[in-house]
Amino acid sequence: MKVFIYSLLWGLVLSSCTKSFVSMCDLFPESLKVEVHKPSFDVDSIRKPIDMYYVDGKLFMVDMYSSPLVTAFDWTTGKYIGRFANRGQGPHEYLWFSAASSFDGKLGLYDENKKEFAWFSYEKDTVCSSSIELAHSDKMFPFKVIALSNEYFVATGLIEENKHFVIYNKEGQKVSVFGDYPKDDSKPDCSYQDNAFAYQPAGMVYNAKEKVFAVGERDGQIAMFYDMSDISHPKLLKQNVASYPQFVNRSTSTSSSVSFLRENVSGFFGMAVTDKYCVGLFSGKQSQDRDSYITGGDKLLLFDWKGNPVKMIVLPQEYSMITASEGQLILLGTSPETSDYVINTINIYDL
Repeated sequence: MKVFIYSLLWGLVLSSCTKSFVSMCDLFPESLKVEVHKPSFDVDSIRKPIDMYYVDGKLFMVDMYSSPLVTAFDWTTGKYIGRFANRGQGPHEYLWFSAASSFDGKLGLYDENKKEFAWFSYEKDTVCSSSIELAHSDKMFPFKVIALSNEYFVATGLIEENKHFVIYNKEGQKVSVFGDYPKDDSKPDCSYQDNAFAYQPAGMVYNAKEKVFAVGERDGQIAMFYDMSDISHPKLLKQNVASYPQFVNRSTSTSSSVSFLRENVSGFFGMAVTDKYCVGLFSGKQSQDRDSYITGGDKLLLFDWKGNPVKMIVLPQEYSMITASEGQLILLGTSPETSDYVINTINIYDL
């Protein structure tokens, strides 16, 4: 099996939504001011999360550095509940959760190392779990997977047909592939390996009511929306592109990799679903130098569920993660003064 390596090279600083390059911020006709709130929350129980997701009154934080891997909080009180998902190779153990989603009150986490999609649910004080092993090979290797329902899942990763996404069924078998990579005329002959590493979404969300799948790319400034009414033939509703990932191929005979160039622009750091909007946590910046990295976004970009840009919100600081409860957008960041974790919220009815 080939080893796949993902490497980064970063460069020059440019300010937020600078006019020195085309910015996705320019697509939004309205800039909105909203109040940011600081709820009561047990921040001392936050470890080093790499993802955050709200499900059915609970806020879950996924950690890859300490076992158990998932920390649960009661969202109403902000209090720590407990931890689950032990690290390991055995049954009901996990290695690396790369994507979170939910359906029917269950938390769904994809273990990229074990190629398993795991469901978790609380029954009183007990965490119940089940897993689905996904079909994979050297030429079809899912990096991130989210649930569309109990029956179907959508993944991005290495797909030999050179498509962006693959649909799996509940047996873990491939149903179909869809989604052309955004067409960058300066790189007309990219392999499926190049595209898979260069176009990695930081946000993949699904609105079950609208039957729309939305994607915000981590590198470059790209947001895509798909109509999933026909699960076998998803249709592109809208593709918003302000800039493409800037990278070079660094593959060798034994490994595949890309390196990002100094002009690469960091895009999305997550997406959240509300009834009215798809909300993207967005950077739109270039890194200061090759030894520093953009670790969050300081803007919210609001799209309607047809993919049209509607409003932009400039945040008071950078945040690294976003999710949504029934009534609030939830943002996780660190204090610029103390580097302690902070949880802030924005009321959805203010959007």
